Amino acid sequence: MDPRKRVKLQQYDNEEDMEYDDDRNDEQQDMQFREQNTELFDERQLREMIFQLENNYKLNSDLRMRYPNQPDKFIDSEVDLDEDLRKLLILPAYPQLYPIFYSSSAVPIVIQLLLHNNQSISNDVIQFLKELVAPENDVEPKIIIQLYDCLIRNYLIESLGELIGKNEEKSQEEVNLLHDCFEVIENMVDIKSSISKEIGLRSKIIQYLVKRVEDNSQNLDDNRLYASELLVELTQQTKENLEIIGRSGGIESLLMVLNQYRKKDPETAEEKEILNNVYDLLTLLLIQEENQDYFQSYEGLQLMIKIIQGKTSQSIRAYSLMLLAINNHKENCQKLIQIGGLSIIFPILERKGLKHKDKNKQFEIDETTVQIIKQLLRRNTDATFKQRVFDKCVEKLESLRKLRKEYVEVIPLIDPEEYDDLDEKQLEKIYFDLLGKGLIVIESIDVILLELIYKDLDVQIDQQEIVSSVKQMLKYTGEKEDIDYYNPLLQKFQVNLQ
Repeated sequence: MDPRKRVKLQQYDNEEDMEYDDDRNDEQQDMQFREQNTELFDERQLREMIFQLENNYKLNSDLRMRYPNQPDKFIDSEVDLDEDLRKLLILPAYPQLYPIFYSSSAVPIVIQLLLHNNQSISNDVIQFLKELVAPENDVEPKIIIQLYDCLIRNYLIESLGELIGKNEEKSQEEVNLLHDCFEVIENMVDIKSSISKEIGLRSKIIQYLVKRVEDNSQNLDDNRLYASELLVELTQQTKENLEIIGRSGGIESLLMVLNQYRKKDPETAEEKEILNNVYDLLTLLLIQEENQDYFQSYEGLQLMIKIIQGKTSQSIRAYSLMLLAINNHKENCQKLIQIGGLSIIFPILERKGLKHKDKNKQFEIDETTVQIIKQLLRRNTDATFKQRVFDKCVEKLESLRKLRKEYVEVIPLIDPEEYDDLDEKQLEKIYFDLLGKGLIVIESIDVILLELIYKDLDVQIDQQEIVSSVKQMLKYTGEKEDIDYYNPLLQKFQVNLQ
């Protein structure tokens, strides 16, 4: 047995009682080993390491099968396995040797050892993988991608999912192991984003992360924060993972997190970051119509109203989620009216309730308000609900005009005659720049006013100006169904867009 490690061999009733005497600083000794062997390491040495790993793996597997209840029979082979894995930690410093490694039987062995019954072995594998997938030295993209492909072919994602799923974080060692698993995933996705989709297809990691974010019972909460960050990364460009979260009940879990802060702000920086990540996740999720359905099935709109009324630092974000939940969604528009949403929205239009001293924040609030009203008019096919919105707009017409005037004074409408020397692409760029500076508020109000004008209401604003504004909006951002909807309104003024 390697004299650097001594094993406590007592009368074990359970294999989980086995442990190593940690008479040395593992990290320090590993570093010393790498420093001493840096100049000597080459292909020959790597092949010798792989050969030794293969032999010790076979021996350990055989001994465990023959003597499953006699740890003293196989513990020496596990000390050797542990040593083999630690020696491999030198490999990430030599990424040019990766093809030797991933072309050998070492890859499936290492991944199988990830789920070894001896947690020390699992820890060694994770430490090795963490460095292997993110080498410090420059490596050809082709080599690192081939390494990832080999790892995935040999069921790395499935094994990580199983290891993560059974981790109960009952000890600091388990907490650290979970954190390292997250780091392996993050490092791989950073380099090859398509792995995000593989993670959703091949494992339950996405579902685990959602539940881990919901769970605030742990004393050590670094992993909860990490889980929330990882979820955002795994869903940003992967619609399939957004679907997984929705269909597995993940939106309910995320709303449960928001519910904890409906009347209070987070107390720590970590809590605040987790909450922001949850809002980011829901923002991504609500792009999909199916997730808008799930959101309301868990009474998401009711919760957003409570958060807005709670006047917390997250109220503006909740207001934005309200808009996303009803965007192009007829049923949710009607639901918002049913649950008293108009009594929240129109006071905000008048700068009552939800407001902010910061100009950018106030712009965000104003934009959300007029966009919500626009959606409620545009998407409501029920005559009764639509009339309620219409009546509120008439009642608050002066507030709409006042808000429009405020933004018109800052953002002039684009008049193509003023830009004779500009081509269409340049005009389009100017248009989108102005949208972010407040033009979107003007256009949304003009769409609302157009609906009022169509009902023969005098809005006391030049009608041709409103028509030009709506035409401009439809030209640059209007989809066919929007043009089809607003065209009859515009035709009243002999304006046909088609």
